Order: sequence, then C-alpha cells, then structure tokens
Amino acid sequence: MTRPDRKTLQEPGSRRIVRTGRTVDDINAAARAGYRPLVQFLRPSPDVHSSVAVFQCHATGEIQELSFDLREWPSDGKLVAGGSYYPYHFPSPFAAYLLPRDLVVGEEVWLDDLIEDLVAARGSNGFRPRLSAAPAVWNGRGFDILFDPVQDAECWIG
Repeated sequence: MTRPDRKTLQEPGSRRIVRTGRTVDDINAAARAGYRPLVQFLRPSPDVHSSVAVFQCHATGEIQELSFDLREWPSDGKLVAGGSYYPYHFPSPFAAYLLPRDLVVGEEVWLDDLIEDLVAARGSNGFRPRLSAAPAVWNGRGFDILFDPVQDAECWIG
C-alpha cells in the first residue's frame, strides 16, 4: 500500500467518516441506530505527554504555570513543581468505533476521534500531543491506521 501524502493524513477528503462513541449511552444509541460498535479499552501511551513547570514568586507566594515553553522562567521566583503528565481525560475507560453495517474489508475511512494514542507532533520541552483523527483501512477485525508517528508526526521546534 502506498503511503498517503501529508495533506491526505490531515483531512477526511472523500473518505467515509467513522465516528467514535465514548459513553455507554452514545454507544448504545448508535447500536440501536444500526451501527456495530467495535469496543476497545483505552490504553494511554507513555509517548503522549505534555510538560508543566510551576514557579512561585518569592515576594507574594503566587504561582505561575508554564506548560509549553519552559524556557520562559520568571526571574522573581523558583521552580516548585514540574514534570511530564498525560493531559487527556475521557468519560470512560473504553470507547467504540461505530461501524456502518456495510463497511467492507479494504475500505479506507476517516476515524474522526481516535481511540488509540498516537503521537501527532514532537515538540520541544516534552510536548507530544495525541493525534485526534486519521485515515485508516478496515481489515475485517479492526483498523490499520495510515498514520505512522515515526514518519508522519510533525516536529515543532521553538
């Protein structure tokens, strides 16, 4: 299979969109509407993370949070907390791709809300956001996602 170009990795184009259900109610409503839920457990990736630093002012005790460019340290304070963390929160520990009944093996679709954690970009200071959507091919049991975090993730420097 040929690798999609960067533009086709970033937008649905003419692909059919497969939605994601993130709650029991949403998944059951889709099942009643004729979709086949493909339920998956959420597995946060250690590769997806953000960094935060908390500085405290010597004079006032007030704090300042820096979460993207940690080089902008305030001159009147000290670092009191910091590190990497997983910045995403979902309503339940599982989700489901809501499959159309007529989905065929080999069909390329657009997953509009990825369940899997893939790195979308590699940024300075430990910023590695998760990919929110991607093209994929239905293989009959699951999706082969057409985004490779090693080859396709953007690199942000700044």
